[in-house]
Amino acid sequence: MARQVQTVLVSILLHVVVLFFLVVIPLLAMDGLPDLHTLTHYVPVEIAKPEMPEAPRVPTATNDAVQPTAGPPTEAPTEIREEKPAQPPQLDIPTADGSTRVPGGGMSTGHADMNAAPPKPKEAPQEPVRPGGQVKAPTRITYVPPVYPQTAVAARVSGMVLIEAVIGTDGVVRDARVLRSIPLLDEAALKAVKQWRYTPTTLNGIPVPVLMTVTVMFTLGDADSVRR
Repeated sequence: MARQVQTVLVSILLHVVVLFFLVVIPLLAMDGLPDLHTLTHYVPVEIAKPEMPEAPRVPTATNDAVQPTAGPPTEAPTEIREEKPAQPPQLDIPTADGSTRVPGGGMSTGHADMNAAPPKPKEAPQEPVRPGGQVKAPTRITYVPPVYPQTAVAARVSGMVLIEAVIGTDGVVRDARVLRSIPLLDEAALKAVKQWRYTPTTLNGIPVPVLMTVTVMFTLGDADSVRR
């Protein structure tokens, strides 16, 4: 083991000595560092300037330019003509008998304007409107009570059915649908509401259809009366 260590130390020492002779001694023998000017060599390169194109020449005016053609010669008038006065606009002047007089002497009547048809009134809206603002709610003038169904009487069913009804311009219920349902009472409520009558509703003097929500009540007291 000791012999191997000695061999390694001797090998390292030999390498150090060799490097000393190969590197350090040549450096010490040099007078100084090499001059940079001797190591680099510059080659001058000349850059040629680009040639600028010549500006285009503007042609000068010459005597050969095309001259505008002259018009026909102006002739002097040989006589003076009398100018006629301008005619006044035609105006209709009303007279005492209802006709109109034209300044030229003619007469015209205004019967065509008097017999013209009067303007048509505004058409009523086709879609039904809800009461409110200028639209007043119609008044019910005919009431038909609902008939309590026997099945609802036997089941002791009562309550309130809400129905949305479309009332026409003549006050007749045109359409109806259930908003709040009680299955055993819906048919009877619809049948009764479709027989009700209302006063016509107008908007700006024109009859309009109305969309209303009506209530139909079913109470057990009415059921007892029907059963009896």
